[in-house]
Amino acid sequence: MNIEPCFNLKLRQADRVLTSHYNGYLHECGIKVTQFSVLRSLWYMKRCSQQALEKALLVDQATLTRSLKPLLREGYIERTPDSADRRVMLCSLTASGKALFKRAEKQWRLAQKSVEQQLGADAIGQLLAASSALIEMKT
Repeated sequence: MNIEPCFNLKLRQADRVLTSHYNGYLHECGIKVTQFSVLRSLWYMKRCSQQALEKALLVDQATLTRSLKPLLREGYIERTPDSADRRVMLCSLTASGKALFKRAEKQWRLAQKSVEQQLGADAIGQLLAASSALIEMKT
């Protein structure tokens, strides 16, 4: 019997495996890969609104809030009012958030290297190209 593969199922399965892989590396830093993605975005964006983070990470408000809560609680991220519009709160890394990012980035790089060694550079290139094409479907 030849069953047609479900692209969505295969990608979700791969996502769960990859998430678990990265979480294993980031465990010693006390964060999950979803939280690392927030830290990494803020590292490069410096200060931004929650809406800008949602757009950068392609997540909804509830998903981002779940990742932000522990980072805010632990003092890794702070929210300050935007001077141009005090109703808008801007997120940024605190000094301890920057230190956490630098520690976690080392673990993230090890996870990246491990995946590349497992799949090979050509497969990684194809995976990134296919992922980018899928993301373009959203816009």
